[in-house]
Amino acid sequence: MKNNIRIIFIVFVQFFGLAIFVSPLEAHQPFGIKDKSEENYIEISDATVSHAFYAEFDEEGEEMVLKFSLSEGDLFDFSLLIPNLEPENLMEIKDLPILIINEEKFIPDQNSAFFEPYSRMDLIRVIAEKENIKKNTDITVKIISRGKTRYVFSIGTKEIFNNTYAFGNVTRLNMNDLNEWYNRLYTPEEKNNFPLILVILISITIVLSLAVYYRHDIQEKFKK
Repeated sequence: MKNNIRIIFIVFVQFFGLAIFVSPLEAHQPFGIKDKSEENYIEISDATVSHAFYAEFDEEGEEMVLKFSLSEGDLFDFSLLIPNLEPENLMEIKDLPILIINEEKFIPDQNSAFFEPYSRMDLIRVIAEKENIKKNTDITVKIISRGKTRYVFSIGTKEIFNNTYAFGNVTRLNMNDLNEWYNRLYTPEEKNNFPLILVILISITIVLSLAVYYRHDIQEKFKK
């Protein structure tokens, strides 16, 4: 009997500790892109619920689009994060994705690193904003790439797990999916220097050809 009471007490203490110390970012509904060949379009029926969308861009100019509505008094809490791993943590700000929210542009301006116990990831927060909604508003979020990179877009604060609120080209992720996204070997996009090399070679060829063609005139000029 005493052992049973002790076990119940330990479980209660652990649960109470989690309720106090786990932050909204550490307990969310994780989603990934279902089909990369399709448009990255997502609708959220309740954007006050904590969500995190784990994805990646392959090249500059790609977009992820999220649409949802917020009501007067709701907290609009969102962040853009990248893995605190190479090559993302070595990228310059000008190469990180930007956000356009209802035509307002947000560019990376932070470098806050933290550990997220829920997904066991070291992440860097590059954009973070929160504001109270003053009137019912339809919101469109565009995440636009400026190069090859993995990223996480998080939104909402309510911790609800038994309902699904994100629809579209998304799929629910489990812990194995998150580990694969985070830990796999990631190779940054190699810049294509061929056009520059080609221009240099053509320029050298032209200069040498002109020198050979006019070598007689050049020699006579130096003789004078």
